[in-house]
Amino acid sequence: MTRSSRTVRVRYSLTKTPLARQHQNTRFVASPRRVKAIPWDRFERSRYPLAALELATHAMKGLAGGEYGAVDAFARVASALARNGVPFDLVAAAAQIPADEIRHAEYALRMASLYAGQEVNVEMDRSAFEAPWNEPIDMEELDLMMLQLPTISETLAAALIDGCRRRACDPVAKALFSTITSDEVHHLRLGWYYFAWREPQWTRPQRQRVADAAGEAIQAIEQQFWYGRDAPPGSKRAAAALGVLDSRTQRSIVARVLREELVPGLDGLGLGASHAWRSRPRPVA
Repeated sequence: MTRSSRTVRVRYSLTKTPLARQHQNTRFVASPRRVKAIPWDRFERSRYPLAALELATHAMKGLAGGEYGAVDAFARVASALARNGVPFDLVAAAAQIPADEIRHAEYALRMASLYAGQEVNVEMDRSAFEAPWNEPIDMEELDLMMLQLPTISETLAAALIDGCRRRACDPVAKALFSTITSDEVHHLRLGWYYFAWREPQWTRPQRQRVADAAGEAIQAIEQQFWYGRDAPPGSKRAAAALGVLDSRTQRSIVARVLREELVPGLDGLGLGASHAWRSRPRPVA
């Protein structure tokens, strides 16, 4: 791929990752991933105390807002990948993600409404959608976007939502978390596949720029996710049944995914994340 300031050369190419084989599978190209059904009519609101329902409603509204915002974010990812002429399998995988994210937002709002016993909504800041489109994204900016969004954020999201799935006993909540987790795994893989293709092309300054951003992110994650949603006495078991993560559980999940997935994966790309992990500021309990 060669590129000037006004043109991008687009040629048919694929990465040398499992994503390329998936892309070439005609069954995959012809249809989207199968979506698991959620048994909405099985939810029994009367089984749960109000405090647990309120906490779960708040969690679902947060999930809905995050997933709705991700529609725009991944649309920008797909656009940036296409504008920079990256291999077709990466663009195709990115282009599918916004459809997953809007479905997740729909599920979360529907679940929040069941918890609340009435229709709920979330408000989104329009400026957060508009501002990122104002500037062109070159390969170096794309590296940082791919680091922050599919690689780090989606790896964390998959682990946390899977933690909700493991914790949930309610059949509707468990089905919701299960179907979202199965999608998030594909989303995070996009980031790792991108870097498997991109890393051999880096100059030393480019690698250092990504390493600096990775180190900064690794040092901040633990503090960012230090507090979960802690239910009051008498509602803890019910909140857990709805998949709500308390602080202790959330901290454990975040520490595990950093230690076992993110830090080793980024180290494997030559980004030195383990140095940032060892020197991270420790949150005060």
